Amino acid sequence: MDNLRVHITNTHHMIGVAKIAQHMVTDIATNELGFREIGIFQYSDENESEESLLARFDGMLAGVEMGDVIVFQSPSWNSVEWDTVFLKRTLLYDNLKRIIFIHDVIPLMWKSNRYLLDKWVDYYNMADVIIAPSQQMVDILRQHGLTVKKVVIQKMWDHNVDVDLGNEKPHYAPIINFAGDPTNPNKYGFGGTWFTPDVKLRVFTSPKEWGIGRNIEFVGSMPDVALLNDIRRVGGFGLIWSGDPYWLEYMKLNCSFKLSTYLAAGLPVIVNSATPARDIIEEKHLGIVADSLTEAIDRVRTMTTEEYDRMAASIDEFAKLIRGGYFTKRALVEAVFKAYYE
Repeated sequence: MDNLRVHITNTHHMIGVAKIAQHMVTDIATNELGFREIGIFQYSDENESEESLLARFDGMLAGVEMGDVIVFQSPSWNSVEWDTVFLKRTLLYDNLKRIIFIHDVIPLMWKSNRYLLDKWVDYYNMADVIIAPSQQMVDILRQHGLTVKKVVIQKMWDHNVDVDLGNEKPHYAPIINFAGDPTNPNKYGFGGTWFTPDVKLRVFTSPKEWGIGRNIEFVGSMPDVALLNDIRRVGGFGLIWSGDPYWLEYMKLNCSFKLSTYLAAGLPVIVNSATPARDIIEEKHLGIVADSLTEAIDRVRTMTTEEYDRMAASIDEFAKLIRGGYFTKRALVEAVFKAYYE
C-alpha cells in the first residue's frame, strides 16, 4: 500500500515576515514531516493568459498524484483570482485532500481590500480543512460565509532557532524592545510619541523612518539571528502593539510572528488585552497583558527583579516548543488527521 504523500506550497521572491513565515513552515514540513514542496513564484499575474496560467499550474503540480494531500499556505501573495484558479486546477485529481493554512487574510489587513473578503471566503470554502490563526478569526470568517467544518487553530507561530543563544538569560531592565515593521511605523500608532523618561524604547529602525521622540534608541534593522541575540543580551521586554484602530482590530484575530520572536529569545512580552494569545500568555506567565501602553509602562516600571526572573524561567520552558517548531508540526499533523479521520 502506498504511503500518504503530502505537499505544501511555498512562495518565493517575497520579502519580510511573510517570506520568513512561509519558508519556516515549509522547512519544518519537509525536513521533519516528509512533506514535498510546491514552489510558487510571486509575480504580477493580471495580464497572464488562461492558457499560460494553466500550463504554469500543471508544471507546479507535476509531482502530485491522485489521493495526495496539498497544504496551501495562504495567501500566495498573488491575486485571490490566481489562488482560486490554482486550487480549482487540483480538482482534476481524484480523492485529493486540500488544506488551506491561513497566514493572513488580506481583506482584513487593509481597509482598501475589504471588498475582496467574499472572494477569499469562497476560496477557503473549497478546502477540506482550514488551519486558522485563532478562533476569533474563524468566527469572523463564519460571519462572512465560511462553511468548512474541519478547522485547526494554530494558536501561535514558531520561531526556529539554529544558533546557540548562550547561557546568559535575559535580565530585568526598564527597556521595551519594539521590532515592528521599520518601513511603516505609523501602522503601530505611536511613532514620535514616546516621551517616557524612565523606560527606554528600543526600535529596530532609523530616526528618519520613525519620527521624533524622547528616550528612544534607534538600533537599526538587523537579520534574525542578530536580533535574537541582541534582545536577549539587552533584556527587558518585547512589545506587540498598535495605536492604529484598523490594524489593532486585525491584531485581535491573527497570530503575531514577532510575539514568537521575543519568546524565542527569552524575553517577556507586552501585548494588548484583546490579543488571541492572551490566555496562553497569562496561563504560562509569559509577559504583561495590558489595556493601554500607559498601563504596560507602569507594569514595566514597577516590576521587581524576582518577578521578572520567574517570568523568564517560565518563558525558557515554553520557548522550547517555539524553537522546536512544535506549534507548526501539531497544526499540520492535526489538519492531515482531520482530513482523513473526521
